Amino acid sequence: MSTMCTVVILHILTVALVPAPAPPTPDAVDTTYATIRAIAGESSPRYPLLIGEISGLALDDAGHVFVSDFQEPRILVLALDGQLLATIGRKGRGPGEFTAPTGPVVDAHGRLFVRNMEQVVRFLPDPKSGLPTQFDQAFTGPAMAPWRSKLGSVIDQMGRFHFPLQVGLRDGLTHYAYRRYDPAGRVLDSLPVPIYPTTRATFAGVRTGPGGGRMVFGVNVVPFHPMPTWIPTPAGTLLSGAANTYELMETSVRGERLRTISLAQPPIRIPERERAESAEALKRRIDSLPVPISEVSGASEEVKAGKLPSTYPMYVALAATPAGEIWVQRWPPPELRGRTVLDVFAPTGVYQRTVIISKACAVAPALIVRNGILACVVIDQESGAESVLIASVSR
Repeated sequence: MSTMCTVVILHILTVALVPAPAPPTPDAVDTTYATIRAIAGESSPRYPLLIGEISGLALDDAGHVFVSDFQEPRILVLALDGQLLATIGRKGRGPGEFTAPTGPVVDAHGRLFVRNMEQVVRFLPDPKSGLPTQFDQAFTGPAMAPWRSKLGSVIDQMGRFHFPLQVGLRDGLTHYAYRRYDPAGRVLDSLPVPIYPTTRATFAGVRTGPGGGRMVFGVNVVPFHPMPTWIPTPAGTLLSGAANTYELMETSVRGERLRTISLAQPPIRIPERERAESAEALKRRIDSLPVPISEVSGASEEVKAGKLPSTYPMYVALAATPAGEIWVQRWPPPELRGRTVLDVFAPTGVYQRTVIISKACAVAPALIVRNGILACVVIDQESGAESVLIASVSR
């Protein structure tokens, strides 16, 4: 794991969570169901589409869905019904070509921006189709950028491009920030992500020699650990939370707390059988390691003790619309397993309603919402194949 300490100076902001007064419970929970318009993938009966590894999603104002693919480096453009309209780019190192595209985002002018390794590549709308398929320019982002990251890119209302960064520091935690650029690619500043009490290392690893090591999967956190979640807002601030309570905090570029958004949602206890089976699976994973767990860097204290939480995380992902609405993806209760539960908040932070999707949306890359259209990744539990779900949500 790279330290990247010479690349960017991250604000290390530690947040001590002070219990906030419990907000009032909504008088009546307004629950609506999203209408699935299409599922584009291998199993799609109408528009079968081979997608390798989906690294990011984007929407434009017309409802076109942009899908970046790590496995076959390109951007797919889908209509609301799942039809493939265009393919942008291909594997290569030339203008408009990709090595590892991720984090696509479309700005207010219809221009498509895509992260590609340490670059940001920009495409302009074609005068005939209106789709941003014409390569325009590329600017250099941060050196040693986390090119495998599936965190979304964000362009705020000021036109600033937010490039996600991550660095492992000596405290054993993974620290995150967003390097911000103007549309011409000039560096502006960095927006820090707070460190919460639930923050843990994103990866674990073992040393294989004096100067190297390899990653070890599945032992950085225990099952059901509430991992902090965040997203830059259209205003250029950051919305984040520890996920162990239903509370979100908005912070500025200087790390100042601007406001808190919360909802009186009781935690859901993990059924004992499910918790016991997960604990046993973790033990088997630890026993399979070539070294003792004490020699694995990045393994949390909960992993070393085999201690799992008794309740599910309160939420697992966030989305923000260009208009400022906040969408919170909850961990679904057992009776809604296999579905997606979303709480919607107005830009003011006032709870509006809950939206349910009849399919389970993946957490990475996170779902996106724009103008009543929602897109997310769904994964076939048997084959592991990824598809793109496109849905509409009544306002």
